[in-house]
Amino acid sequence: MKKTLTPVTLHYTIITGGFWMAFCVVTAYAAVYLQGVGCSNAELGIILALGNVGGALLSPVLGARIDRNRNLRHAAVVNVLLAVQVILLFVLRLHPKHDLLTAVCYVLYMSAMMPVNAMNLDLCVRLERAKAPLNFGFARSMGSFSFVILSTLLGIITAQWGFLTLPFAGLAVICIQFVGNRLIDKDLREAEASAPPDAIAVQERSSSLPAFIRENKMFCLMMFGTIIIFISHSIDGNFLINEVRALGGDTAIMGYVAAFTAITEVPVMMFSAKFSKRWETVQYIRLALIMFVAKALAYALAPNIPLFFLARVLQAPSYALYTVLIVGYADSVVARKDSAKAQSLAFSMTTFGSVFASLIGGPMFDSAGVKTTMLTAVGFALVGTLIALAGTRKEKKA
Repeated sequence: MKKTLTPVTLHYTIITGGFWMAFCVVTAYAAVYLQGVGCSNAELGIILALGNVGGALLSPVLGARIDRNRNLRHAAVVNVLLAVQVILLFVLRLHPKHDLLTAVCYVLYMSAMMPVNAMNLDLCVRLERAKAPLNFGFARSMGSFSFVILSTLLGIITAQWGFLTLPFAGLAVICIQFVGNRLIDKDLREAEASAPPDAIAVQERSSSLPAFIRENKMFCLMMFGTIIIFISHSIDGNFLINEVRALGGDTAIMGYVAAFTAITEVPVMMFSAKFSKRWETVQYIRLALIMFVAKALAYALAPNIPLFFLARVLQAPSYALYTVLIVGYADSVVARKDSAKAQSLAFSMTTFGSVFASLIGGPMFDSAGVKTTMLTAVGFALVGTLIALAGTRKEKKA
């Protein structure tokens, strides 16, 4: 484990924290903004689904482009995505109406925000291969901590001043990402310039997506199970305000719940580098998959706000453990030539889960109620876990 906070780790922390704060604005508070302009849960679900589809489709496309063109910098791609977000946030602030323009802008905003994480994850792999002193676990834990801080603040701010403060928060976060993106690109250039030749050797041409699936059947089976698991996970995440209101809370309480959930992730992510001393990575991944079921069940059965808070502790051995280790796991079971594609797919599959969660959860919350919807989420978690477990295998470096 890298014990010092190196400049590379600090700069990677900035882009990671920036992304997860952006995620907080666009996803965790999507219901607050969209319901604020008059959207129903069903309309909210459709908008979130389309936004996630856009992000999930764009992520592997950009990943494949970077795999095939090594002269294309991650920073250049991310800067374009951030610039698009700036334009859309201005529209969402100046035109907060219950109409098609607002819906389209929110969909495009999500579509431009989601691929940034896939770019950041592949950038992590490139930095580590170039022997840059990066502590990914620490940086990712600070991403969750950033989410905690912003979620808490936004809960208070939106309760006091309303949902129209959200676009301003989004713009502030993008400024942070622009700065971090510039710094980390400089770090990558310096690391590649001083790295051993074999660390950055020219790779063979990356596979097409059909060929990738044929070459990585077990990994793709695991990714398919992950989609179903994240239907359950995102039914909670996308519609958290509904669960909180059913238990007697408001947007301020929702902010505290989201913040507490994220802060439980920090210890797991911060000390993830020590895990390999006890088990292999694949064993931790399997544990995380099983804990997604336990987490969904605890959320569904919580009868009041205090016990709902207690149930959120299960975020640590499920989502946090999976998120911090899937980067290394994907890198270990997929050939280097397809690294960007593997990282993009790993993130895109969770995004596709969010798509289906939006389409299923929105109408269910309106028609069947919170309890029935959350129990349905437990079923999705169980099915997805069984499939994903079948797709796990011990690491075999390609």
